[in-house]
Amino acid sequence: MLIRGIAFDLEGTVVDVEAAHHAAHLASAKEVGIDLSYEEALVRLPRFIGGPDVHVDIWNLLNAEQQKSISSDYIRQRTEHYYRENLAGTAISARPGFFGFLKTVRGLNISVSIGSLTPEQEAGRLLEGSGLLDHFGRDSIILREHVKRLKPAPDVFLKTASIMGIDPRQQLGFEDSPRGVQAAIAAGSKAVGMPVVIRGSTVGALVDAGACRVFFDWREINVPALIENLS
Repeated sequence: MLIRGIAFDLEGTVVDVEAAHHAAHLASAKEVGIDLSYEEALVRLPRFIGGPDVHVDIWNLLNAEQQKSISSDYIRQRTEHYYRENLAGTAISARPGFFGFLKTVRGLNISVSIGSLTPEQEAGRLLEGSGLLDHFGRDSIILREHVKRLKPAPDVFLKTASIMGIDPRQQLGFEDSPRGVQAAIAAGSKAVGMPVVIRGSTVGALVDAGACRVFFDWREINVPALIENLS
């Protein structure tokens, strides 16, 4: 079926703030007595890459005695605190080549939207800071508050297809996490992996989730060839 619309995940896929997320998880883990290196976190925290943060469950790493006095909600609150601190010192911008990719897509008369589970307040900062609001109307952006179920449920991508006025089967989703890829496929759409962290396990997880292509840089994508091939 002809690709008539593209939906982009926001965090990671378009705006790379993964380092701020990762540092926040490591800081909150250390605060409760778990000193993890980045490599250890990749192994011990299954959702460390791609999140969402609510699923990066540091609480499960605590022993039974620690779990009696430290709640998972407390850890999530501390992670949010550290993330906001980190984000304040992070340059917010779209990943290299994204706006060129977007221009080419629009030149092919393909509709575009953003489908993200980032909450509105946090997303607003990313959208404004990166300049994305100059390219996407607010009526073409779906965020956490607009859906009932989180990825890998299809809600986000069903909504993006709806606002673009297309059948979900005519939609292509760009995602940096396996859960996002699964959500796009569950909606009936095709999915392309766009990871921030480039390593075998990350790419393998996207492919295993069902990504039909994986790219590492927006500038490497031949847009007309990709659309024609996937259509």
